[in-house]
Amino acid sequence: MGTLKKTVIATSALLLAGFLPALGMYDPPTGQEQDLFDHLLLQFEKVDVPKMDVSDVVQSFTKPIIIDFPCRPNDTNNFVVAVITSRLARFDSAAAHEDQVVGGTYTWNCLVTTEAEKVTLQCNNELRLNSNILLNGTGVDPGIHSVEDEVVLYHEFLHGQLMINAIKSPGPWREEICNKQPGAGVDYSYADPDHIVINPLQSKFASELMEEQGGDVITKYVFPNETRAGAFETQVFRLADYPQFVGGGEVTLRAVNIDDAKFTASNSTVFLNGSLINKTAPALAWFYISGPKEEPHGAANPLFEKRMAGLWAGGLVTDSDFYDAMANMTGSATPPQDAGASLPHWLKTVAGWWYQGKIDDATFQNLIRYLASEKIVS
Repeated sequence: MGTLKKTVIATSALLLAGFLPALGMYDPPTGQEQDLFDHLLLQFEKVDVPKMDVSDVVQSFTKPIIIDFPCRPNDTNNFVVAVITSRLARFDSAAAHEDQVVGGTYTWNCLVTTEAEKVTLQCNNELRLNSNILLNGTGVDPGIHSVEDEVVLYHEFLHGQLMINAIKSPGPWREEICNKQPGAGVDYSYADPDHIVINPLQSKFASELMEEQGGDVITKYVFPNETRAGAFETQVFRLADYPQFVGGGEVTLRAVNIDDAKFTASNSTVFLNGSLINKTAPALAWFYISGPKEEPHGAANPLFEKRMAGLWAGGLVTDSDFYDAMANMTGSATPPQDAGASLPHWLKTVAGWWYQGKIDDATFQNLIRYLASEKIVS
């Protein structure tokens, strides 16, 4: 029976970060952050797996979402209008979640006025992406890295969409705002800052993306009453329950609210151990499982390689990084760091076409193999 190889253990790290309350002045994104957002959004819109509809918040980046509704006759106010826009802003690590590695944040930032019994919300929301995390992959398997980046974006979109859904739908939020007194605050809890709704949704999305690559995602919660003064060891899964990985594979761990997170395998059973950082809150761990690796010529991962092609065409990764991705397609050994210098400039245009779907996988991969055979890229 094969064994699962441990590839990365992330301690107390949550790449799939969260929601922040309203902040101060707007700080525009860097060029790298804008390019990264454009790239991830393009890929996100191509993804064809089950997920919650987040089209409203996506639209709000290019066109305002306007929601208006009348209140009931006996309410304090008689009409509510919400105008919602979102924009990309510069990532601020100082504003990120304490003790966590943050891939992104989404901020609800609304100016609320009440005049003549009419409530107006002018919301200029902000999304921030941590390019230092999303571009370097923190050493994880490239296929898993590409999945995590898309999950980060989806996670942040959910913070916007869940609040928009509450504003759009008859229910408690509308009742509250219709009876809001001048100067009173607005309830933003529907954006799910505690990730009670978002964590299961993002876990399902990650699992769907990993299944496309022949892998899976297993989610494990650890509750305070299952620990001894915060310390714990718990069974996560058995290989027998996942026969597709009996022949071997690799596991990458992501965890939140766990200090010194580790996992071990004994008798084909995987255990997780560590200690809670916040001993009154549950911990959450994601186990990304990749199947056994095939020989180099069969190891090409079109999803990852296409993503690398788009990043390279947009100037977001180096020639050497892209050269490594091409080596997977050609089955050649990884070239030295300066080998990428011989890549022809026009290849960036073609790589961009491949990422955009203007040419198919086989055409691009055959081109790379031809260039390698002719020593044009070696």
